[in-house]
Amino acid sequence: MLKFGVDHNETVLRKLSTFPKGRVLDIGTGSGVVARKLAKLGFQVAACDVELQPAWCDELKVDYVQCDVNKPLPYADESFDYVCCLEVIEHIENPFALCREIKRILYPGGSAFISTPNILRIRSRVQFLLDGCFPYFDFPVIEWEQSGAGAYVHVNPIRYHEFEYYLYKAGLDIQEVFSSYRRYSWRLFFLFELFLRFRSKVMVRRYSRRAKPPLARLHSRILTSDLLYGEHLILHARRP
Repeated sequence: MLKFGVDHNETVLRKLSTFPKGRVLDIGTGSGVVARKLAKLGFQVAACDVELQPAWCDELKVDYVQCDVNKPLPYADESFDYVCCLEVIEHIENPFALCREIKRILYPGGSAFISTPNILRIRSRVQFLLDGCFPYFDFPVIEWEQSGAGAYVHVNPIRYHEFEYYLYKAGLDIQEVFSSYRRYSWRLFFLFELFLRFRSKVMVRRYSRRAKPPLARLHSRILTSDLLYGEHLILHARRP
């Protein structure tokens, strides 16, 4: 169940803490929140990012590589039991290529946790209706990059629809779909949620009558409480 105040990093860390210890890569580690906590939990941690190696890597014996995630990852095939790629995929030029790289560096049976801002949550839908843009994607991108943001610019708002397709094409199997904390009470959007659920039933029936691709499976995912109210969309995928 979603809780107020639990962010995407902590959500994934709680999941991973229940898994057997192994070798894990934190892609786009940033300030190293996830990498540092995984190291303290007993995982063998590697991390990569576009920035120079930070001091905490030596302190915690984290194997750090400076790299551009838009390019092939500088790791051998089947190198990791786990991969964390949190709030990275929306920054890069080719999400398909990144998902294929994640699959390549995972051991068979290995797991990846990948997250992105959840643009399907009700609050995001309302903002898009009013402003024509989603939260986290409401800055002019060119000016944002020219201000010095560089690799940190958000360029890919990704729905669950595309996200699961990236993983499908990469050969990764989705094990779980969940989210981080919610900022707003369901009571604020109760009527909107009822409308979305009613409209979904209408669309599912309409598509079935017209022999179009079925919507029931997809809608059962995107109308969960997690995806209607959670701040971030998080997928746990496994290499077969």
